[in-house]
Amino acid sequence: MSKFSIILLVIILLSCFGLVSGENEIHIGAIIADNGESASYAKGIEAAIDLAISDLNDSFKNAGINTTTIVTKVFVNGTKEGAFNGAEELSAQGVEVIVGPYTSEEVVGILPVLNEKNILSVSSSTSVELSKPGDPVIRLAPSDAHLYKSLVAFNTLTSDSYPMKGIILARNDVYGGTLSDLMKSKSFVAPLQDNNVETNSLNGNVTETLLYSPQTRDFSKILNELDTLVTPLIEEYGEKNVVILTISFDEISDILAQASQYPNLYKVRWQGTDSIALNPAILMNETAARFAADTGFTALSFNIIQPDGTDYWRVYDVVKEAGDGHKPSIYEILPYDQTLMAAWIMQSKPSTLDEMLFIADSYGKLSYGATGWLKLNTRGDRQFGDYFFYQIMKKTDGTYSWIPVSMFLDESNTLVPLTDTDNIFMKQYGDIKVT
Repeated sequence: MSKFSIILLVIILLSCFGLVSGENEIHIGAIIADNGESASYAKGIEAAIDLAISDLNDSFKNAGINTTTIVTKVFVNGTKEGAFNGAEELSAQGVEVIVGPYTSEEVVGILPVLNEKNILSVSSSTSVELSKPGDPVIRLAPSDAHLYKSLVAFNTLTSDSYPMKGIILARNDVYGGTLSDLMKSKSFVAPLQDNNVETNSLNGNVTETLLYSPQTRDFSKILNELDTLVTPLIEEYGEKNVVILTISFDEISDILAQASQYPNLYKVRWQGTDSIALNPAILMNETAARFAADTGFTALSFNIIQPDGTDYWRVYDVVKEAGDGHKPSIYEILPYDQTLMAAWIMQSKPSTLDEMLFIADSYGKLSYGATGWLKLNTRGDRQFGDYFFYQIMKKTDGTYSWIPVSMFLDESNTLVPLTDTDNIFMKQYGDIKVT
């Protein structure tokens, strides 16, 4: 189905519920971090937002509806304080719905503005700390509880022997602190007990959590500590039964590059969460990329396999062209759907937060966006989503690329290998020859 057919169908359906009005100007805001630890996604996020605005205005025009959508963007530095200032700026311009921000730390930063001004954020934040019913945040990515389930299944099905031991290296913010607590308390390296992640916990399997300041660039102190922790675990359990889980943003490139100086850190398994999967910062640092490829560094992220010719791949191409040519992350494609949802919310002229939340929920039930069905759960988070596991591999031309290796199907709790498969996802994400 074409982009215009999908959007027009939603217009018709929402009209039946009285959610589309006549002549008006729809005004939404967007917060984009073009500096800081997640700046590598900024160009892609902006391109996805701009494409959504263009598509929406074209669809209104084709439908004969005298409505124009405009977006006011503020560019921030990726911190709570920067996001707060950005939200204040948008509020002063009368914005009532904001696309973004991307990180959970930034969402925490804007919550005071959202609550005081009755503003809604349509974000891709994933922290379980922000998964709360009735709050002013709609999240079009599943909560990190789903990510944990996928990682446990991956480690259960891909490991040869037990016990495994894990160490977590995480940024000390809302995202890193909350997710590391979840991964440690339920043991991301423990085999599933009775196929139930809710009761999964083996005390001692995750031996330590090391937290660092998000502004850190010299990781020698924490890597020395990590090396000290890893050495006896290797001796007792073996190299391949020790896993380091990283919870980072763009600084992961510095972590991996500096870790390459430690022989024992080269021996163990490395994994990363959704903020790392497909992150281009690693690829732009040859030392980091080589270390990732040599150690089999594996990172996972929410994603959806979409058929050829759907909006996912159209947005994918636009985002890829807008950036440095890296394979776009789902978090660069999601802003397209976030923008359309934000515009529809404002189109209905809501007067309260409850009305905004109701409209978002109704839109999600009716809409199949670029990233698939947007159905929300009772906490305002995306209800469904599969997870893909990626590794960095060296290409025949000597450069490095992210390659999908497995897919976890959430509803069936099944891990599916992707290498040597013939589908549109692998043609786009896995279309390289490796050494």
